[in-house]
Amino acid sequence: MKTSKLTVIVAAGVVLAAASAKADKEFNISGAVAFRDTSYRAINALYGANVGSINADTPGNPGSSIRVTWTGQITNLFGAEQVTIRANDNGAVAGIQDLVQSRNVSYRSSSTPGDTNLVNLQSDLAYGSVFQASTAFSSPALVDSKFGITPVFFVKSVGTPAGVTNITRQQFKVLAANGALPLRFFTGVATDTNLLYYISRDPSAGQRVIVEKESAYSGNPQFYQWNSNTLDFVLDSTGRTSTQIRDQLNAATKPAISFLTGVDAVNVNGGQNVIGYNGPRAFLNATYSSVANDLTPVIYGQYSQWGYEHIFVRSTASADLIAFRDALLGAIDTDLQTSAHSLPISKVKVTRNAEGGVVNPVVP
Repeated sequence: MKTSKLTVIVAAGVVLAAASAKADKEFNISGAVAFRDTSYRAINALYGANVGSINADTPGNPGSSIRVTWTGQITNLFGAEQVTIRANDNGAVAGIQDLVQSRNVSYRSSSTPGDTNLVNLQSDLAYGSVFQASTAFSSPALVDSKFGITPVFFVKSVGTPAGVTNITRQQFKVLAANGALPLRFFTGVATDTNLLYYISRDPSAGQRVIVEKESAYSGNPQFYQWNSNTLDFVLDSTGRTSTQIRDQLNAATKPAISFLTGVDAVNVNGGQNVIGYNGPRAFLNATYSSVANDLTPVIYGQYSQWGYEHIFVRSTASADLIAFRDALLGAIDTDLQTSAHSLPISKVKVTRNAEGGVVNPVVP
């Protein structure tokens, strides 16, 4: 009898230990690059003083990192359980594809600073800067929560003359179709005979969807990348990441135009190289800032090149994942109230139903 009781007690202990081991929470996030700074701050806010450790691609500037892994406690959601959150901002379209196809995503395996080991895991949640219907991955339908608006800017290289201050919808369509055009097409100066080149994001980017939909461009774009060895542009068959575009615009001594969101545009020549689209820029201050920007043209509809920010989950998401998503949405909304690069939906006085769709005023 004593042996039997001991066996039961030991077995119960094993069950409890196993339950305890499984109780720790893990959430893996992929998707939109444009929102990585706000996401980083919002996740930190969820942990608060109980964040244990953070491992980021760029330790000196973790908010700009593509991959980040956190561990710690989110006590208001999960009590004393250890919560691991992994992020890989691999692109808005890629994030939707991750969920729809249940494909593996490469994450930093641990939150130990400096640990470069990666682990392939499925994404649980994805940030998006486009509607699911704007991608090739429309089924099965994901659960979509919109939480903000982010403008996309055209940005010129440091080697582009001061006379290039704007690009129109029609100019972009011709530039994308050809990959390079005479500079005078943009300056109106007859002697500007040099070429201006187009640098583009890769197809996984929501920003590319937004720009092409906004200009009603549906062809096969031609684009280039800067070769730092030859100091010239060469044809590019795949497209660049946002950080690569940022770096190429800073390095290129010849004229070029690409597109970026604020978190990267502010780091091209100190935010001075953002140009207008169809006339206005997205902000009223003289130079785009990393601290605060007057986004009135976006808020009231004078600037239309923007997309909603979304969080997607599968319809089969667990109760824990839904609780985490809802808490993350709340933390993001708080952060957006003072964000330099994006706006909470509550501040915007216009609405649209699709990328490139008609922008309508919100009726009070």
